[in-house]
Amino acid sequence: MEKINGESMDIERENIKRLKEIFPEVFTEDKIDFEKLQLILGEDIEESEERYSFNWNGKRDAIRLSQTPTTGTLRPDKDNSKNWDETENLYIEGDNLEVLKLLQKSYHGKIKMIYIDPPYNTGKDFVYKDNYRDNMKNYLEFTEQVDEEGHKLSTNTDTSGRYHTDWLNMMYPRLRLARNLLTDDGVIFISIDDNEVHNLRKICDEVFGEDNFVANFIWQKTYSTKNNNKYVSEDHDYILCFSKDIGKINQFNRLARTKESDRYYKYDDNDGRGLYRLDNITAAGQRGYDIEYNGKTYKEPYPSGWRFKEETMYKLIKDNRIYLPEDADKRPQVKRYLNEQEGLISKTILPYELVGHTDSANRKLFNLLQDKLFDYPKPVELMKYLCALVSNKDSIILDFFSGSSTTAHAVMDLNAEDGGNRKFIMVQLPEPTDEKSEAYKAGYKTIADIGRERIRRAGDKILEDNKDKEGIEDLDIGFKSFKLDSSNIKEWNPEYMDKDFTMENLVNNFVPNRNEEDILYEIILKYGIDLTAPIEEHKVNGKTIYNVGFGAIYICLDNHIDNDVVEEILKLNEENKMPNPMVVFKDTGFKNDEIKLNAKLSLNDNGIEEVVSI
Repeated sequence: MEKINGESMDIERENIKRLKEIFPEVFTEDKIDFEKLQLILGEDIEESEERYSFNWNGKRDAIRLSQTPTTGTLRPDKDNSKNWDETENLYIEGDNLEVLKLLQKSYHGKIKMIYIDPPYNTGKDFVYKDNYRDNMKNYLEFTEQVDEEGHKLSTNTDTSGRYHTDWLNMMYPRLRLARNLLTDDGVIFISIDDNEVHNLRKICDEVFGEDNFVANFIWQKTYSTKNNNKYVSEDHDYILCFSKDIGKINQFNRLARTKESDRYYKYDDNDGRGLYRLDNITAAGQRGYDIEYNGKTYKEPYPSGWRFKEETMYKLIKDNRIYLPEDADKRPQVKRYLNEQEGLISKTILPYELVGHTDSANRKLFNLLQDKLFDYPKPVELMKYLCALVSNKDSIILDFFSGSSTTAHAVMDLNAEDGGNRKFIMVQLPEPTDEKSEAYKAGYKTIADIGRERIRRAGDKILEDNKDKEGIEDLDIGFKSFKLDSSNIKEWNPEYMDKDFTMENLVNNFVPNRNEEDILYEIILKYGIDLTAPIEEHKVNGKTIYNVGFGAIYICLDNHIDNDVVEEILKLNEENKMPNPMVVFKDTGFKNDEIKLNAKLSLNDNGIEEVVSI
């Protein structure tokens, strides 16, 4: 019986696999012949030593880090969750680099929108130092889960000799992993200011491709002039927007019309078409005709000409869609009817009147949590605007620098507004709050604690504010909480791999103080099943069979497994009729080797090919 590999997706191996599918002829004994690859690619190879590139100290290590699998896992944290059994939202506490690796199998190509608000590298914010040898161990040391001197968060001051380099090495591998998670028509938004916007644009050009740049939005974050600034009042931040494949995006969603946008629609011919406005009827280039109508001649303007061809123009006149002035010396205009207009296209300038500002964001969070617990949250209105711009009603939205969870708040608010079923995934490092801060005094020991509590309270408030709205009781305001940790399986856990072999390891392959649910979710994660997939429990003579995702995978982790467990799995599989299901047992769980062999053969004979053990 084959054993499960406990690592996250091996991105390097997957890339080689894809290359082999496209160019099988460049592989010799599973090694790449670069001379042959260069020959096939022809003139598309850049050989000049003076070619344009963006490099910094540590870039190669950052690339390797993004491709190195992790053996970590996500352990369910029901005590910090809300509506565990019903929700499809996720809150994950942990180093986002390791979490992004763990999400590669389950969420590869499934995320429609990513928003992140990373450290701006102002010299005051925290930058987590990655460890290129063992980042999982580094994280556990930081969270004080092992008894070794660990790496702490530290400020990346501008006096550091590697000020920009450290920031780039933090961002680059995370963006590479994030791109893999996007749908083909997915989009990422990244907030930033002047300190690193130039470097961020360069690494995004490299990771996503220059052709997939969409826009650089400018958010007016403040409404009052900062007279205490030394040179000028800095009133804006940037939001860089890149797509995974811009060719797969027809257009962004049109936004809801406003009273301001509709105020020009003030004419009405009382012909049943409603209000309209008058619009320019000219365009570049001459059409070569004058308009002759009711004995009047409206000469074609010069150097511009009519917008429409002559045949089209007269059809529009006949349909009363062209305004023809009494004075033929005045220019005709085309009628644009309000009820025929789409929503609004977004502009790249986002004024605070439209999407809020930092003060309004602070006030909203203060009113929700009853104290000033978080610095510089983004406005919910800004996040709703971006979500509405690119997401569908059933999209998954990811924020892996989630802070106070503004993005989650916005997703729930938008769903309440338009009846959507968008899902969120929040990821946040358990960054400690200052012991002197109001947050710490209020009982919030980490930023993650603040983020989770905000979601709880925001969801309840949204329900209360919309209690009279039909269907509001179905709004998902919960979240499954998980925490990053080392593997629950000894042979996947470096801490245990290094220990001497014992008989106890032979009998029980699970790490002490981990429960069956921990192991269940690790299997789900490592095999690429959605973490919110439904799980049904079936009991057979005291043994538990977990039916995950309506028959995508069956898991039994009990001891003394007999034929009755196999028969029940076959019965469940016949009911679910899921193609290519998988079955997972504990390697030492069978009564004897004969039953173990017969179990595999019986399952294979009944169409279940993938039978594995841990």
